[in-house]
Amino acid sequence: MPLSHNPNLLQPRVPILNWIADMGSDISDEIRYRLCATLASSTLPALLGSLNSFCITLLAYARLQNTILLYIALCDLIFGVMRVCATNVSWLRTVAADLVVVSGIGWATMMAATMVVVGFSDDTPMLIIVVASGLGSCAGIIARNYAAPRLALAQVIVIDASFKIPFCIHHPEFIPLILLQGAGFIGVAIWIMRQQRETTVRAIAGQIESRTQSLQDPLTGLLNRRGFAEKAQSMRQTSSTKALLYLDLDGFKQVNDRFGHGVGDEILRQAARRLSICLPNASICRMGGDEFIVLADCHSRQEAAVIGARIIQTISLPTVTSAGQASVGVSIGISLFDPMEVDLERAMVEADEALYRAKRAGRGCALLHDPAMSGASKAMA
Repeated sequence: MPLSHNPNLLQPRVPILNWIADMGSDISDEIRYRLCATLASSTLPALLGSLNSFCITLLAYARLQNTILLYIALCDLIFGVMRVCATNVSWLRTVAADLVVVSGIGWATMMAATMVVVGFSDDTPMLIIVVASGLGSCAGIIARNYAAPRLALAQVIVIDASFKIPFCIHHPEFIPLILLQGAGFIGVAIWIMRQQRETTVRAIAGQIESRTQSLQDPLTGLLNRRGFAEKAQSMRQTSSTKALLYLDLDGFKQVNDRFGHGVGDEILRQAARRLSICLPNASICRMGGDEFIVLADCHSRQEAAVIGARIIQTISLPTVTSAGQASVGVSIGISLFDPMEVDLERAMVEADEALYRAKRAGRGCALLHDPAMSGASKAMA
């Protein structure tokens, strides 16, 4: 998995770094994952920012001939390389989060160090250049690092303070104004990051909800056909043998006709809940009407028989509805297959054939498709 899509990218191991990179506790894991991706995708802007500060520091050295600036430029280069390696070198994955945070703070500190050195010089043009660069960097930090507000705020404060401290030392009469202006600047930065974070979180939550609705059956909350197809596609890389069970509720039409569609919907919802409780690790889909599909790990015919019997026993329990007690049964066709060798469409055809034979056999039973019998199915004991 690319590091830019690593959900642990901004969960450093070092406690203080983990605190700095914290994204808040008011969001779900998936939203946290998406916010993490926005930070992980900022490698190019971070690299350009590091390159910019590196060049400005060299320019400052050329004008001031201060050896300290060479060491600052070298450290700046090191932090830039560290940032690139953190998100692109696979063997650094375990410490990638720590490197991202350290490189971000380190880069801001080096930029601040250049400003301090230039700020104590008499080179006004160079001072204007580094201050303009610092303000531009602050804007970029606020725009890119809002997902981790503590990290962004630490970078902004370091850069902002670096050119105000020399100024206040040279002109102490302006300290009250500078403090007031600095507090206002930090306050605005916090407000902008908070607004941007809230907007992004709402947008991501909306995308997640929309996607969830597109993959779920609205009546039962189970997977719909599209959701089941995506789930099945994701399991194609596993070599674990699967059992595909095609279910059809027996007697559902009679209950629906007798008590009405409202009660029929209650029966379907209850059947969905029972299946979810009965098979918590399986993928369950409502195909439509009173038909369901279950996809579960299964290593033998005997295990498939146990799963089928468990479903029949669970579904056949009476259901208390708004119109009184109602009962339905279930017939099941089963295909046992290896997803590495057999595609889902073929497994569904086999299970559907076995279901048809189960209904002809008298309903309320589970039949397993048997390739050795040329497409026949045989009753499972």
